[in-house]
Amino acid sequence: MAYCQHIGVEFMFINDVEQCQWIRQKFETPGVMQFSLEEKRTLLARMIRSTRFEEFLQRKWSSEKRFGLEGCESLIPALKTIIDKSSQSGVENVIMGMPHRGRLNVLANVIRKELEQIFCQFESKLEAADEGSGDVKYHLGMYHKRMNRVSDRQITLSLMANPSHLEAVDPVVQGKTKAEQFYCGDTEGKRVMSILLHGDAAFAGQGIVYETFHLSDLPSYTTHGTVHVVVNNQVCYRRNGHNEMDEPMFTQPLMYKQIKKQKGVLKMFAEKLITEGVVTTQAYEEEVAQYDKICEEAYTRSKDEKILHIKHWLDSPWPEFFKLDGQPKTMSCPPTGISEEELGHIGNIAASVPVEDFTIHGGLSRILKGRANMVGQRVCDWALGEYMAFGSLLKEGIHVRLSGQDVERGTFSHRHHVLHDQNVDKRICIPMNYISPDQAPYTVCNSSLSEYGVLGFELGFAMASPNALVLWEAQFGDFHNTAQCIIDQFISSGQAKWVRQNGIVLLLPHGMEGMGPEHSSARPERFLQMCNDDPDVFPKLSEDFAVRQLYDCNWIVVNCSTPANFFHVLRRQILQPFRKPLIVFTPKSLLRHPEAKSSFDDMLPDTNFKRIIPDDGPAAVSPEEVKRVVFCTGKIYYELTRERKNRGLDDSVAVVRIEQLSPFPFDLVKAEADLYANADLVWCQEEHKNQGYYDYVKPRIRTTIGRSRPVWYAGREPAAAPATGNKQTHLTELQRLLDTAFDLEAFSGHV
Repeated sequence: MAYCQHIGVEFMFINDVEQCQWIRQKFETPGVMQFSLEEKRTLLARMIRSTRFEEFLQRKWSSEKRFGLEGCESLIPALKTIIDKSSQSGVENVIMGMPHRGRLNVLANVIRKELEQIFCQFESKLEAADEGSGDVKYHLGMYHKRMNRVSDRQITLSLMANPSHLEAVDPVVQGKTKAEQFYCGDTEGKRVMSILLHGDAAFAGQGIVYETFHLSDLPSYTTHGTVHVVVNNQVCYRRNGHNEMDEPMFTQPLMYKQIKKQKGVLKMFAEKLITEGVVTTQAYEEEVAQYDKICEEAYTRSKDEKILHIKHWLDSPWPEFFKLDGQPKTMSCPPTGISEEELGHIGNIAASVPVEDFTIHGGLSRILKGRANMVGQRVCDWALGEYMAFGSLLKEGIHVRLSGQDVERGTFSHRHHVLHDQNVDKRICIPMNYISPDQAPYTVCNSSLSEYGVLGFELGFAMASPNALVLWEAQFGDFHNTAQCIIDQFISSGQAKWVRQNGIVLLLPHGMEGMGPEHSSARPERFLQMCNDDPDVFPKLSEDFAVRQLYDCNWIVVNCSTPANFFHVLRRQILQPFRKPLIVFTPKSLLRHPEAKSSFDDMLPDTNFKRIIPDDGPAAVSPEEVKRVVFCTGKIYYELTRERKNRGLDDSVAVVRIEQLSPFPFDLVKAEADLYANADLVWCQEEHKNQGYYDYVKPRIRTTIGRSRPVWYAGREPAAAPATGNKQTHLTELQRLLDTAFDLEAFSGHV
C-alpha cells in the first residue's frame, strides 16, 4: 500500500483474537513502494495519454459536457495496472462499471475504444443509423477483446452502459460477472472478475452499494471478490467542478482559487522523472507530441463518420444469436407445446424425491401426492405448469435461473423446488436437476432481502447469454417499487438507449384478495404506461403480425389466467428469435383455485400462447343474441364467470380474457368485437379506476373498433391507496363492480 497521508484502522471490535492479531501483523508492511525504470516510463506514458486526452477534448469541444477526469488523471494508470496484474494472474475477462466522470477516458485508454468513434459522438449533425433513441456519450458502454502487452495474454474488457443513477450499475456488473463465471466453469473467480468505480459521495450515500455488498457471500450471487476504486474528490479534485458547463466558484470560491493554482499531476510527475534522469525532456515532449498526433488523426477520421453506429458501443454482444446457419433469423416463433411423454415425465419428477434415504416433511408428501394425482388426470395447476416450462427448457439445454425472496419454496408455499431432509441439517434435493442426464443446470436461489440489488444482479446475469431463462420473482408484486430504478433505467428503456436486448422475466404476484394495500397490486398501470405501442393507431396486419409486434415493443406485459398459458409464455420467451423483457402478473389465490387448472391437451405440440382467450360457452354459440361483452384480464375472470352463472346470464354476456396486454392484440380484440356486433363493450377490472389496466386498454379498444361504440367501465372507483385494509369493505367493493358488470341496463341510454 501507499498512503498520501495518515490512515487508521478500526478493528478492535472484532471478537476474534486470531483475526485481530492477523490485522496487527499484516496491515502495515514496512518499506516504501519501489518502481523499476521501465515501470516509471510506463506510468509516464499512461499519464500522458490520460491527461492529453482530456486536454484535447477541452480544446475541441470546450462547451460540451463530458464529465472529464481533470484532477484525477492518475485513475487511468491505476486501472491499467490492476488489469495488468489480474491478467498476469490468469484473469481472462474483466467487467467494469463506473459513473460518468472519466468514462470517455477509460473507454479510450483502458478499454481502447477507437478514438474516432468517441470523437464522432461530439458531432451534433451526426445521423442515427440504428434502432432506438440512443444515449449521451458518457453513459455508453463497450466490449473489446485484445492482447495485454504486460501479460502477453488475451483479455476481454467490458464497460457496462450506465444511466445517470450513479451506482445503479453495481449489481448489474456483479450479475454479468457471475454469469460469465458460471458459463465458463469458473467456480472460484480466478478467470472472470469485476471492477467497480465510485465517487466518494455516491459510495457512501447510495444504498444500492450496500445492497450489492450484501450479495457477496451468498453462494448463488458471490463473484468471489470485487476490486472497488473510489475516486475521492477530497484527495484528488475536479478541475472543472461537476461538469465542464458548471461554475464551481458560485459555491466553493476558496477551494477553486486553490485548484486554479494547482500544478497538474502529469507536469509534476514528468518534472520528477526528468530530475531523476529516468527520461529526458526531449523524450517526454516527443511522447506528448506523438499522442497529440494520434488524437488529431482520429479527429480527422471522425469527420468522415456521417452515421452513428450505436452497435459499436455494445457492452454485451451476442454475435451468434441473431443468425441461424449463418443467415439472419426469420420473424417467426415455433409452437411452444411439448409431447405427452415429456409432460408425463416432467410431472412425475415434480411429484418425486429422486434421492435415496431422503426424509421430507409430511405436509410436502401430501403436496407431491397431489401432483402425482394431477399427472394421472392429465391436468396441472400453476406450480406444475411452471414446472413443465422450466423442465422442458432444461431438457433442451437452456439454463434456467429463478431468484428472489423465498423462491425456493415459493412465497405462498406452492413451488417447493428445493426439498429439505427433515433429519440431516442442510441436506437438500432439487428434483428439477434430475430430469435428464444431459440437461442444463437449474439454479433456484433465495436472495437477500433486497429488490433493487437483486433485480439489477439478475438483469446483469441475463445480459451474458441469450440462451438462458432468467427470472426474478417479487415476494409480493408491489415490492418491485424499491427496484424501480432498474425497471425504469435498464429494463423498459435499455434496448432503445443501448441497443441491448434482454430476456429477463419479472414474476409479480398480483390480485385483490382483501389483504390490504401492500399485498395486492403489482401496479400494472406503471408498466403499461411505459409501453411504446401507440394507442391511436391500428397496426398494419400481416402473416407474422404477432411476432413482429413482439419484436417492435420495448417489453411484453401479460396476465395469464391459466397454467397452460403461463407455461407457453415462458417457453415462447426462449423460442422466439429475439429477446424482450417479460412482465408477468402472477396469481396468488389462483395458485390453488379449483378452476385454475389446465389440461395437458393445452400444452401438446402445435399449441401456443393465447394472446386472448375468447368465451367458449353458450354466448359464443349465438353471438348475435349477446347483449354485453366483458373484456378482462387475470383473476377477475373467475369471479366474473361465477357471478354470470349465478345470475343465469351465460347466454347474454360473453367474457373475453386479454392475456397479453402489451403489445396489445388489436387483431384478436377486433375479431371479438366484430363477432358480438350488437353488444355493449365493457372493460372490467378489480383494481381502482386510476390504477390497473383501464387507462391503457380503453383507447386501444376504441381504436380497434374505430370508435364506433363506447367502452364502458366496471371496477372500483379512483383511490389513492391500491386496496382497502378492511375485508368487509373489500367484499362490498367487489360486489359493487360485479353488479355494474352484469346490470344489462346500466349503460343503456348513455351516449
